[in-house]
Amino acid sequence: MKLQALIEKLKVKKIIELDPNKEVIDLIYNSKKAKKDTIFFAMVGTRVDGHKFIKDVETAGCDIIVLSDASYIAGNSTYILVEDTREALAYLSNIFFKEPSKNMTVVGITGTKGKTTIANYIKYIMDDNDKPCGIIGTNGIFYLDKEISTPNTTPESYEIQKALRQMLDSGVKNVVMEVSSLGLKCNRVSHLDFDIGIFTNLSPDHIGENEHESFEDYMLSKAKLFELAKKSIINIDDEYANVMQERTKNCKTYGLSNGADYTAINIVYPNSLDDMKTYFDIKDESYSVNSFGSFGVYNALCTVACLKELGYPYEKIKKSLNMAYVKGRLQVLDVLEGRKVIIDYAHNEVSLENLLSNIKTMNPKRIITIFGSIGTRAKHRRQELAEVSSKYSDLIIVTSDNPDIEDPLDIIKQILSFIPEDKKNSVFSFVDRDIAIKKAIELSKEGDVIVIAGKGHEEYQLINGERVHFSDYETVLKYAKNVD
Repeated sequence: MKLQALIEKLKVKKIIELDPNKEVIDLIYNSKKAKKDTIFFAMVGTRVDGHKFIKDVETAGCDIIVLSDASYIAGNSTYILVEDTREALAYLSNIFFKEPSKNMTVVGITGTKGKTTIANYIKYIMDDNDKPCGIIGTNGIFYLDKEISTPNTTPESYEIQKALRQMLDSGVKNVVMEVSSLGLKCNRVSHLDFDIGIFTNLSPDHIGENEHESFEDYMLSKAKLFELAKKSIINIDDEYANVMQERTKNCKTYGLSNGADYTAINIVYPNSLDDMKTYFDIKDESYSVNSFGSFGVYNALCTVACLKELGYPYEKIKKSLNMAYVKGRLQVLDVLEGRKVIIDYAHNEVSLENLLSNIKTMNPKRIITIFGSIGTRAKHRRQELAEVSSKYSDLIIVTSDNPDIEDPLDIIKQILSFIPEDKKNSVFSFVDRDIAIKKAIELSKEGDVIVIAGKGHEEYQLINGERVHFSDYETVLKYAKNVD
């Protein structure tokens, strides 16, 4: 694509040494990918300022630079000065990949909890009804038989637009996307055509120096999705629903209260470990879902609302929802006789409390909970997770969960310091998560439930900045084989 055609409508402050006929073969924001005929975007992150790599990319042959700091203009390259390089990347990525979202049905989901489950339910039901659907989210990018790993729930705008173009070229015309607060704040989803924007719920999370400076910043970042979407589906029961509704003109609501457009009634929650499905009605339609607790109903209800608004018929939604499941989200393993193992991504106070409190209602003999807490950020979770696990668990095993550059033993010691005295004799700790899972299996008895919380679908441990392969699921299967 010619440079002039690409940047024709880009908002710029200044352009230096423009060659309008120059051919552009790719857009890059990683200096290591620099080469001739690419455009480098100098983006300012929380840890690294891309402007510092401008000389490196120029040395590698890249001579078109998009930047926001004029002090780095020094050379013979084409410099395009803009207000915000992330916004510029989003805009130009959309143009470069020929605006794929305009020819797709795009569903975006934001909220503190439920994004991954709802996204996977929607994808499962669309796929099951011969409407191939791609997904972009926590687990990566998936469509047809393709799988692309991503470092973030919502990747950079370039990666999103590239994936959408690949999906469309492969015949996939539907995509559901988890839209994180940081993805919205950092303009990663700018210039996408969202047909539906979904709001699940909001609770304090991701607040810190590397994420959101305040809860208000977190909330308003989430709300940006509804300025981009043609139609919104909002959880009316959440106390911040009105903040989202104020930013949309075409809104449908869902909830357990009577005022919602989609209201769940006649809810039957599981009361034993034998049948862990939840049953509910919407008006005169009956549904079931492989989940439990009110959060399970909210996720299923939201899924139904979305698909109904997209024109899917009741019978097809009902049949597919009954079979839908999500890897690492309330994943129940029947691999130990007389016992259940549940793998779940619950990694903060709200999600762990929801999980454990609902398991408690099914009257297991004991709940054995394995958990840890991430390193370097969200340190408040260490106390919260300790207190919640102590409240509901009969045995607690504290272990590692993506310690990153922190000493995992220090994290474990901090967690242990928040365990109440009357629970101290029911607590074990192991830095090695593999050993922690093995110990839980060895300690378990008939009627017990082993809850492995925190990592869910993840197949790695983040240790000293490196991803080391680790899977809760694989580890359970490994040790379950040795149990009589």
